[in-house]
Amino acid sequence: MKDRLFEIWFSLRVGVANPAFMPLLEQYTPYELFSMGGELLESLPCDDRLKRALEDKNLEESHRIQRYCQNNGVGLLFWQDENYPSVLRMLKDPPLLLYYRGKLPDFKRELCISVVGTRTMSEYGKRMAYKIGYELAAVGTVVVSGLALGVDAVASAGAIAAEGRTVAVLGCGIDVAYPVAHKPLMEAVVRQGAVMTEYPPATRPLGHHFPQRNRIISGLSQGTVVVEAGLGSGALITAKTAISQGRDIFAVPGNVGDENTSGTNQLISEGATVVLKPSDILNNYSFLYRDVLRMKALPAAERHSDLNDAVLARLSVYVKKAEEKKDASSKPQNPPSSSGRAKEAAPSPQLQRKNPPKDSSLVSRKPDAETAHKMVPPSAPRKGDLSEQTLMSLSETQRKLFNALPLDHAVAVDYLMKEGFSMSEIMSSMTMLEIKGLVVALPGGLYSRK
Repeated sequence: MKDRLFEIWFSLRVGVANPAFMPLLEQYTPYELFSMGGELLESLPCDDRLKRALEDKNLEESHRIQRYCQNNGVGLLFWQDENYPSVLRMLKDPPLLLYYRGKLPDFKRELCISVVGTRTMSEYGKRMAYKIGYELAAVGTVVVSGLALGVDAVASAGAIAAEGRTVAVLGCGIDVAYPVAHKPLMEAVVRQGAVMTEYPPATRPLGHHFPQRNRIISGLSQGTVVVEAGLGSGALITAKTAISQGRDIFAVPGNVGDENTSGTNQLISEGATVVLKPSDILNNYSFLYRDVLRMKALPAAERHSDLNDAVLARLSVYVKKAEEKKDASSKPQNPPSSSGRAKEAAPSPQLQRKNPPKDSSLVSRKPDAETAHKMVPPSAPRKGDLSEQTLMSLSETQRKLFNALPLDHAVAVDYLMKEGFSMSEIMSSMTMLEIKGLVVALPGGLYSRK
């Protein structure tokens, strides 16, 4: 196995969703950056925060991670590797290092479709998620999901039942099954596809990881299908990210006025392709991917794609029904959605971290993880005309970043870093502010008040 020690060290110093590494790797290798100090380090084309992080030459955690990967069959994809997914290189904030288990698909050649949605499905949503996952996989599509409760897990189970392939992108370390009940599903995905993450082993599933993770789900996929989602659903963040990445958006319609389908119906009203059956998705790609899609297998798949609860039970896929939300409204939530708050799951005992990272950009801010995803329906208030409800819905980080935006002109992300937050915190917060209708993302990576 290739020695990855300094690549791991460099990724730990850079952190997640931080594009600052790209100009550095155009000039230097990770080992050269590790060996660098003094005036040469100060001259690097990056901000002071990253320069200070690169001063930390401690390799203890890097050695521990490398040993774990070598002993547990965990592969790594570094930014400069030949088999690094080229579709991710086009993102404005691509992952620097990916950890994976299983067999990766050929992302250059194969059709990948992500299936996302609410964790509290109706029976209709559950049937559609399973049917879409099954039929897409049966004809050769790679089904991409977040392995979260609800739509994500059911779509993955459908793909597995069809003996197709699926890829799951985690918001935690490769050794952490989240939710814990999905451990059998996670292992089935490894056998029939791959599980991957940009978070180092032993990383817990904190709330702000999930919107960061979503850009990889949509980034790997030519199209994203939203099965059921309310206006406050994390699946809409994935859809919004997919749109910004230039990917196709599909949505399953639902009853007007239903909370669970208000988000999908809104996507359709804004131009998403309506999905009444999986062939509505496949017809968009059948010619372009005619060499890899087995369209002749679709009629047989349609006859066998009805929901099979026995498959869900075998894979321990937990399904929380939409009507349970009312019963649980007065109780603490355990929100393992594709981008909601996350109750921490215990990592593998082999990789308990002894010390937190010294770089403050890599340390989570607990208040943000607890509040960043309490969303309200998108709105478009005028400048200086924010309702009390909208202001109350913002986390501390979101409120500070919104207040830091000038009233009369757009600014780049670098401008917002003066507030003391990491790149990943800023990007996830700006996405949430976009969803709430408070800011607008402009070409060139600029943001302005709406």
